[in-house]
Amino acid sequence: METLCRITSTFENVRNAIKNKNSSERLQSLKKDFQSLNTELVVLGKENHDNFVRSLAMEGYLALLSAKTIPISLMEKKNILQVAFDKLKPYALREECLFILLRIQNLLCYYLIQLDQITIVRDLLENMEDLYDKISKFPSDKYVDAEDLFTVESLENVKRVNPEKIDKVITNNVQMQAFLYNKLNLPDKYTLYNHTALRRQLEMKEGTPQDWALRTARLGNYFTYLNQIGNARHHLCAGYHVLRTCHDNCKLMPEEFVLQKADFEMHFLELSHHWVKYGLTLFKLSKKKILNKYFTQPTSRADLWKTVDFMDEPIDNTEKFEEENLKDQGAEKTGKGDYTPEKLFTFPTLDLKEMESRVPLDIVCNVEEARKLFAFTHKWLMRAKHYYDFEHHFAQYISCSLQLAELYEHLAFFERNIDNQYSIQKRRADVLETLNSLLKSCDNVMSVQIDVIRELSQVQLELMALNLQKLWREESHTNILNLDTDADSIINSLDSMESNKTLTEKTLNTSCKNMFLRKMEAATSLNGKLFRLSGQLGTRTPSQLSLATSFLKN
Repeated sequence: METLCRITSTFENVRNAIKNKNSSERLQSLKKDFQSLNTELVVLGKENHDNFVRSLAMEGYLALLSAKTIPISLMEKKNILQVAFDKLKPYALREECLFILLRIQNLLCYYLIQLDQITIVRDLLENMEDLYDKISKFPSDKYVDAEDLFTVESLENVKRVNPEKIDKVITNNVQMQAFLYNKLNLPDKYTLYNHTALRRQLEMKEGTPQDWALRTARLGNYFTYLNQIGNARHHLCAGYHVLRTCHDNCKLMPEEFVLQKADFEMHFLELSHHWVKYGLTLFKLSKKKILNKYFTQPTSRADLWKTVDFMDEPIDNTEKFEEENLKDQGAEKTGKGDYTPEKLFTFPTLDLKEMESRVPLDIVCNVEEARKLFAFTHKWLMRAKHYYDFEHHFAQYISCSLQLAELYEHLAFFERNIDNQYSIQKRRADVLETLNSLLKSCDNVMSVQIDVIRELSQVQLELMALNLQKLWREESHTNILNLDTDADSIINSLDSMESNKTLTEKTLNTSCKNMFLRKMEAATSLNGKLFRLSGQLGTRTPSQLSLATSFLKN
């Protein structure tokens, strides 16, 4: 009992020294008291075997304080914590040791990451996972904080730590594990542990809703990058739902809302960018699926005469679609990916069914679905684009304009009506021409302008091709050869003076031919716009333009 009294008294001095940060003698006093306490704790453990584990927990807490307060090297801090952790690990589930062990583990892993000892951190964190499972099987209100052990009271009378504190430390360790897997470039494990940390924080209501919503939306954006569309949609919806709920609640408190209004605007702006990437990615994957379906023939040569008509046959469901994209990336099928999202990658406490039902998820296989996805993505893109102006947000304005042009390109791909395709491509051209005219007034943007001009040339070729299709359609309808009525005249003409003319020349009269050629000439002249887009290009020929572009790109 006397030993415990001396320990309690000395520890009170340590507390006062830590609080008195301006004292010049603080550091020397702390070192002296730490040495004294460590000696007394060894004596306490030897005097009474019942206090042995208690003394280890108290030593662990002193090691934690030493690493935080004493100005020593990072390696020395790591060594102090490593020794304390090894002593406590065999008694991990004891009520005196659990909480301080988790805290030591958290800080030790942080120092190990700073020292770039990644392998050691990974082993340490993964070996603790079984302990997390065991903790859930015991009453969560039985553990104590090691700081409260520095008292003369018996262990039974020491107050118990709030279970939320234990959950919070475990969550921090899980989040650190996610960070580690991201550093090791293990996307499957990174997404799993990052989601687990977010789910635990949501259930505990840890931190601010705004911070949680943004981190969840960023994980959704990462799922989009991995082409895991179902998981991406769920996380983006969760982030938007929590952020919108927080926004509406703040509006009920006018003074608070005024302070946070600008922050909310930036948060929603970031979400807009994530949703735009989601829509564009779904378009890209849909096009890839369709083109692979019709032009990839693994057993024989592709039938280049086959007409691509993606509305006649149904496309595989989204689950198979995502599975194939995961295989394309070389991902391993571990059972912990996008295959069972209802078990691994959902937030059960949030009701998102109605919101998710309004977000396109399936692969696009016809023009109606393409228009739906276009409308959804276009809405979010306009929210972002209206926020930026060319003068103050140069890079963001360019990015939004290029994304809008890309969005029109995707919609045109699925549109079957030639007139509608032409209208969509014309809008795409207008966006790019507007952007190009703005770039002319800026310096040091030649590389960007060349990319814009290259895309404009592609648009002009698309427009020219559509014009030729329309011309061919008109001529084929008005000048179709009737074999029943004209067969005799064609056969008789073979021996005539005009027998050296082609069949087309024999069946189309002169006025039709002239009209056709005039229309062909008008359509071809559309591509001439390209060489008037930039004053910097001068009067160079197409071959010179191509050569200069390749040099600039290199």
